[in-house]
Amino acid sequence: KKAQEELEAQFGDQIRDLTFSQGKILIKLIYRETGNSTFDIVKELRGGFNAFIWQTLARLFGYDLKTDYDAAGEDQVIEQIVMMIEAGAL
Repeated sequence: KKAQEELEAQFGDQIRDLTFSQGKILIKLIYRETGNSTFDIVKELRGGFNAFIWQTLARLFGYDLKTDYDAAGEDQVIEQIVMMIEAGAL
């Protein structure tokens, strides 16, 4: 709960200002960086019931917290952009 409060204080306004597409990309990037879906992270930190509630809410707004990241497939463009940023090209 404390971690959630700290993240909310640090990033809350920025996350609320994301567009729909940016939110979907954020979910994918979280998976890329952690190797776990956003759903799994919520489940681990807040419990299965909370994860279920957040997934249900996310689905109502067109998101899926169980989304994974496929660097060689559908997320290839995102991967290329991330690699360029990490290399300092962008």
